[in-house]
Amino acid sequence: MSKELGLAVLQPDYNGTRIPVMEHLLGLSREAIQHFSGIDPVAERHRLNEAFRRVAEAFEVDLNWGGGLPADHPNMVVYAWDDGETVKPNARGDEAVQWGIFHAAHQEDGRHFVHIPKPASVEEALDFQPLEHFPHTSEQYREQFQASYDAMLASTGGSCYPLPHHYTTCFHWPLAIFGFELLCLTGLSDEARFSQLMGRFAEISIRITTAWSQVQGMKGFILHDDLAMTSGPIFSPAWYRRHIFPHYPAIFRPLIKVGIPIIFCSDGDITEFVDDIFAAGAEGLNFEHLVDLESLVDRYPDKILIGNIDSATLARGPKEAIEREVRRCMEIGSRARRFLVNVGGGMTHDMPIEHLECYLSLRKHLARRLRAVSTGGR
Repeated sequence: MSKELGLAVLQPDYNGTRIPVMEHLLGLSREAIQHFSGIDPVAERHRLNEAFRRVAEAFEVDLNWGGGLPADHPNMVVYAWDDGETVKPNARGDEAVQWGIFHAAHQEDGRHFVHIPKPASVEEALDFQPLEHFPHTSEQYREQFQASYDAMLASTGGSCYPLPHHYTTCFHWPLAIFGFELLCLTGLSDEARFSQLMGRFAEISIRITTAWSQVQGMKGFILHDDLAMTSGPIFSPAWYRRHIFPHYPAIFRPLIKVGIPIIFCSDGDITEFVDDIFAAGAEGLNFEHLVDLESLVDRYPDKILIGNIDSATLARGPKEAIEREVRRCMEIGSRARRFLVNVGGGMTHDMPIEHLECYLSLRKHLARRLRAVSTGGR
């Protein structure tokens, strides 16, 4: 009933019998996938989707972060990564780094969109015209997104509900194109022109959320913007409130208008921005261990709160540390009705199987016991 539980927790009146779970599974190692599914995803490439569905069921995943599970598609590239290398060329010849049995784009100073030429100067960055690189209308996006959503549902079946996402909500647009250093220089140069630049980026996101709001059957959506580092915001909070958060209501509005709950996701310590995010219309928040869970539960007990187990603890151990981290998170989180357990940043290939087993065993137990306590045994 994981998919049903995932859909239920997106509703304000959630009353399920256990604490739900959202996970991102694609970073798991080949050994972990084989252990939990009984299928070698590299040697039995034709059973890739079955393997990940079994893993999702073993982990009792209710909501899937990442837009579906890997499909049995001939163009899906998997790696054994048993040659000791951690960086390989992808199909385009760009560098790609190890991510489970897959790969992730190698980032240059935070640049995701390495196919877009980086501006050579602050002046060029301020004049950047993002619509030249992302020219689609909402109508064009809608057709693409409907096909993508249908494929997500097909890939997960009844195992879990896949939440579609938009990765570059606002702040992440210039980060993904300019890189960290040029973004900092540009953002602190000409405030008026930078404000105009962010308006041009926001226009693309409005087209995208408008298109997603018209996708048939969608029940929830993730908007992602990495606003901070582990140490906190990159710029002063006032800077974000001048240049980033004023765009959020317009970006969020198409989804809110049709009743689709928005779960906002960010890496880093975003404590400073929680109020801004909820004020813009987010129904939920997916956050790392750096954000104080107890404060969120006390201040926003009716929101969808997703977090905040430290992935590094699962990777490093020992088991006693994993148990402390899981208990901390779940005992506090269980006080919020729509709290979901989540390992920050997703499952990774450096998590030993015995650590994953320790996490999973305790999490399954506490998900039921703590939920029974919080609901008075109903």
